[in-house]
Amino acid sequence: MLKMNNVSRIYRNDTIQTHALRDFSLEVKSGEFVAVTGPSGSGKSTFLNVAGLLDNFDQGEYKLDGISVHGLKDDELSKLRNEKIGFIFQSYNLIPDYSIFDNVDMPLRYRGFSSAERKRRVEQALEKVGLASRANYFPSQLSGGQQQRVAIARALAGEPKILLADEPTGNLDSLMARQVMELLHKLNQEGTTIIMVTHDPDQAREVSRNIQVVDGEISDFSIYAPLQSLEIESVQSNDASSKNRKEQEAVDVKI
Repeated sequence: MLKMNNVSRIYRNDTIQTHALRDFSLEVKSGEFVAVTGPSGSGKSTFLNVAGLLDNFDQGEYKLDGISVHGLKDDELSKLRNEKIGFIFQSYNLIPDYSIFDNVDMPLRYRGFSSAERKRRVEQALEKVGLASRANYFPSQLSGGQQQRVAIARALAGEPKILLADEPTGNLDSLMARQVMELLHKLNQEGTTIIMVTHDPDQAREVSRNIQVVDGEISDFSIYAPLQSLEIESVQSNDASSKNRKEQEAVDVKI
């Protein structure tokens, strides 16, 4: 689905150059849910911008759904981005004077879909996020969690191959954040590939794979192991402790 080989991104000015990404190599397969973590300034946002075709890279190779993006013109990149990628941001970026339906519908208008096709996609997307009954509401009439679900619906309406989420729960309280994460997990279970940048350790542990980025490179150190692997390690540790106790009991009996 997404494959980067030795991708580098360098920002330059008159006096210095900053390596935002260094020989960055990553492969995300279809259907994965990957969390990208790391300290501020580590290169997470640069990676997401390059992955989302919002920023160029200086060296390396990047293939999105089997298509090499190197050398593509701006209009070709825009077409590929619109067809393959859905974005979810920390701020919901909803237009306050537009209804929920129109907010979800607007990107589809730019892609030239017919009215009937747009209506089908919008209604289906709002149904998926549980907001079909609020299609005629305005953003100000919704909670923060509901507004983020509208933003997710807007991304889903384009029927993307992959969702890129940048701190999708950063502006939400714990309850609303939990609801949004449950929705993302549901979408992933239905087959949507998701890459999520997050600072939340609990969210990082929930997903199938965690990528730790430090100084523009992928670190071998995985600070947030998935919960499943932690549970397996716990079971193995308990089994080992139980075995040791039984062996000690056997020795005591012989003595």
